[in-house]
Amino acid sequence: MGPITEEMRRMVEEQRVSYVATANKDGKPNVSPKGSIKVLDERTLVFADLFSEKTRRNLLENPQVAVTVADARKFQGYQFKGKAELIEKGPLFDAMAAELRKLPMKLPDPKYLVKINVEEIYDLRPGAQGKC
Repeated sequence: MGPITEEMRRMVEEQRVSYVATANKDGKPNVSPKGSIKVLDERTLVFADLFSEKTRRNLLENPQVAVTVADARKFQGYQFKGKAELIEKGPLFDAMAAELRKLPMKLPDPKYLVKINVEEIYDLRPGAQGKC
């Protein structure tokens, strides 16, 4: 797998909503919209979770996760797959909580962060050859 590129980083930053797919230990899927996905480095994504108890339960049972970021107007997007780690405290948690407090809308502090070690990236453009 190639690294998360600058083009991918821009798309993540420009899109307001990304979709996170998880599954419980029995494989029952759940997809949840997230508005805080960020690229930490060329192999890592992170998002703050404010409300999604199903996402948390699923990740505790099964850390495999997929994140889709897409620009529907341009028919472009990426899917990132990997293993999640839940973070409930520490410098990264504090920094993301502080960022969320600066937003014009009043949001609660995150319950936890999901840090994703990206193992696979797929190009979602029509006709794309799959893995990046």
